[in-house]
Amino acid sequence: GHTGVPNGQLAEEKPDLGDKYGRKSIAEQNSIDTAWGILSSSRFKKLRRCLFESKQEKHRFRQLLVNCVMATDIFDQDLRELRKSRWNKAFSDDGSLSSGEEEGHYKATIVIEHIMQASDVAHTMQEWEIYRQWNESLFREFYEAYTEGRSAKDPSDGWYEGELWFFDNWVVPLAQNLKECGVLDIASDQLVNQARSNRQRWQFEGKIICEEMCSDVKSNTRMLDRSTSSCSHSLAATEDSSTSASYLASQMVTEAESLSKVMARYERKYETVLGNLIALAYKGQPCPMDLEQHGLSDVHKHFKQQEWYRSHADNDEVLLGL
Repeated sequence: GHTGVPNGQLAEEKPDLGDKYGRKSIAEQNSIDTAWGILSSSRFKKLRRCLFESKQEKHRFRQLLVNCVMATDIFDQDLRELRKSRWNKAFSDDGSLSSGEEEGHYKATIVIEHIMQASDVAHTMQEWEIYRQWNESLFREFYEAYTEGRSAKDPSDGWYEGELWFFDNWVVPLAQNLKECGVLDIASDQLVNQARSNRQRWQFEGKIICEEMCSDVKSNTRMLDRSTSSCSHSLAATEDSSTSASYLASQMVTEAESLSKVMARYERKYETVLGNLIALAYKGQPCPMDLEQHGLSDVHKHFKQQEWYRSHADNDEVLLGL
């Protein structure tokens, strides 16, 4: 999974991996090798037959896989310039592509890469609450890496400005490119409009949101530090005082109460997501509320009974070994 640190830090932490991939797109190249190794295992023999039947098709499939995953490294300046030039070549009228077939393959590859890039930052083009949730999760991931000494930069410094830059220089242009190529039809308009809407709302609300996120993560960090410190001191004191046990117990109760507040916050988020799933599962039916007595597993079982869900979920579950 994503570790909350850039490829440069990964090269420092895992020099063997950095040397293996020439200190370029380490996380992405490692993901490709890992995924290809799993796909090449004996238990996915039937799946491989569906994906490609000849060496030529296998080569083409791997080429697409590499291009798509490498396209998600948006911070490598050389790769960004290369992709930009390829897009301009594919959708220009200068006749640089030798044949109609070559042009078709070239355009298809570029469009698939762009769809992959849009998927990688999909939260920025979805509803505001979804964007907020993923933005906060990313912030927490980066802040954890910072507190662990795995990143020199405190993400709270410039997070607000960084999001505005990201919308202006990556998200909105990416959505506009997808609209320009026309492959997503009217959905591309929705992506552009939602990205611009989120950008505008972040401009007005982002500073307050950043203050809340910073306060939250810093208070949680202090709380955990106090818990570790107080427990260590209290355990040491048990050798000298008969009252240390009661002191330790009181400290643990205080910390447990504080942590329960944090847990309650995420329980509310879980309830919101579950409520949205219930509404989707029983859309158009008169009495969806009775399902609120059940958990996520019940909702998932209901989804599995729906033809439209199985058609999208089966492939993913096969790949995951479910």
